Amino acid sequence: MRQTARHDVVFVAGTAGEHELTWSQKAHEREGCHPHLHGPRNRNVRMGRALDGRPDMSAVLHAFAAVMAHFEALRTLYPRDADGHPRAVVVASGVLRIDEYASDAPPTYDELSAFTLRLAEPGFAPDDLPLRAAVITVDGRPIHIALSLHHFSADTTSARIAAEHIARLVADPGADLGSGWQPRQIASFEASPSGRRHAHRVDTHDRAMLRRSAMPELQAPPGHRAAVYNFVCLDSAAVALAAAALAKQYRTSAAAVLHAAYARTLAEHLGIGTCVFNTVMPNRHTTIAREAVAHIAGRALVPVDTSLGSDRFPALCRAVDAALVRSSSVSLREPDRYARSLDEVSAELGRSAHNPYVVNIRPIAPRTLIRARTDRAPQDLDRAMASSRYRRFPKPVDAYSGNLSFDVWGMSETAGISLGTDATSFDATDLEQILRSFESRLVAAAIGGHAARSASFAGA
Repeated sequence: MRQTARHDVVFVAGTAGEHELTWSQKAHEREGCHPHLHGPRNRNVRMGRALDGRPDMSAVLHAFAAVMAHFEALRTLYPRDADGHPRAVVVASGVLRIDEYASDAPPTYDELSAFTLRLAEPGFAPDDLPLRAAVITVDGRPIHIALSLHHFSADTTSARIAAEHIARLVADPGADLGSGWQPRQIASFEASPSGRRHAHRVDTHDRAMLRRSAMPELQAPPGHRAAVYNFVCLDSAAVALAAAALAKQYRTSAAAVLHAAYARTLAEHLGIGTCVFNTVMPNRHTTIAREAVAHIAGRALVPVDTSLGSDRFPALCRAVDAALVRSSSVSLREPDRYARSLDEVSAELGRSAHNPYVVNIRPIAPRTLIRARTDRAPQDLDRAMASSRYRRFPKPVDAYSGNLSFDVWGMSETAGISLGTDATSFDATDLEQILRSFESRLVAAAIGGHAARSASFAGA
């Protein structure tokens, strides 16, 4: 792909001002995520979206301008105050620069992934808008948009919402964007009496979970500059097929099946009977929250009792599904209160209560999940597993160093899964072994369910 043009999109909105950072933003700042860093700790959310129909460039640029004007999160700057902390300043108008790239043919998935990664590489300066965007054309016709949003402004769900709104407006310039929470409204709720009551309820839950989360500690790297982050990726049609079939058979969610299978695999690898995960979940249970292009994701400590026997995998999946539903109501926490709870529980236990085991299963849309047939032959799953791709990416220390992060970032015809942590705790061979065991166990469960309608979770 080659850059052919640069467009300046002017947006004008009716709101502006300054507001407190939300709890999610404060948590990111505490974890070392800053709005204007270059390099490996620059956290961007990348998103791509194919465009429907045969739009022209003017329709695409109009859609960007309308979405920028509608959502304050996309026009928020983050200057620093005298103490070095970022402030959230919403501007009413400005210019978004969009680069146009020409391609000789529709880019492949890998080419789009590499392109969005390059788009995300530069850091954001304090006076930069938190969105970087590009349009890909073939024969002069826009076919794809690529977005890079700063993690202070948008989580992955937010980025997907922004991309969908842009694509909808490209196809129908008069489409209604609806309404959703703006970040200032989220911050206002968090400071209200209702928000304080919520924070107290979450703190009670957190303290109980911290006392139970006796997961093995990870080794800390000697220093960020010396650390290497092992990152293993799996592209598997077999996982997508097996998870969809098992979710249908067990009457549960595909996310619960994936979560339970990973918990069983990791528990066996670590030699423990119960896993407690820092599970990332978007807190979007109301219509106004679902449409919010803002960072409102949180983490909930979710326990998984992996001591259930290998023949109890269906029950384990249902138990995980129920735990995820319960935990979603306590996924948004006040970071200062959580830090105090963490210190106090650590002192009480005589060891660090921090849990570095993270599970992030991106929202799975049923309409995009592969349609698994109950009569699919076991050899079909075997053939699908034989086509799986494993890739290793050792690289300088990542933003999630110190955690073991299991990330399901795609579920459609194939499942896109990554597992990563510092090399001081697991090398790439360990991580690949865990992912291979995870995949083979899911396939064994699906084949067992096909053969005996028992969906046994026999060892692979």
